[in-house]
Amino acid sequence: MKLRLRGDSLRLRLTQTEVLALRDQGFWQEATTLGASSGPRLAYRVESSPSGPPSVQHTADSQGTTVTVILPAAEVTTWADSPSQVGIYFDEPWGLKVAVEKDFRCLDPNRDEDESDNFTNPNEGHPHLDTCDSD
Repeated sequence: MKLRLRGDSLRLRLTQTEVLALRDQGFWQEATTLGASSGPRLAYRVESSPSGPPSVQHTADSQGTTVTVILPAAEVTTWADSPSQVGIYFDEPWGLKVAVEKDFRCLDPNRDEDESDNFTNPNEGHPHLDTCDSD
């Protein structure tokens, strides 16, 4: 799962395996250590909830911080099973724009990244319409 923070926006991009885990197990999470190996951890998590609107939660403790995006389970299932729905989008009342998207293979053959589990890019055959970016 890729995390992108930019201004007042948060974007998570999930591979095929991660989308299926979110749908079937109810969550996916990754983390990174900030600084030295014993430094604080930043965890980012997406989970599905049987009810309620989409939301973002933040928790912090002595070990680090976790940002959790919570999505309605029915929306997750529809999105995961749809070949054409790219993502789930919402705005928090306090101004954060949130996107949870399928991670597509980039059309640039010179990228040094394993994209074997990414979704097929809908713009394959139309390189001037590439939807991926380098973040």
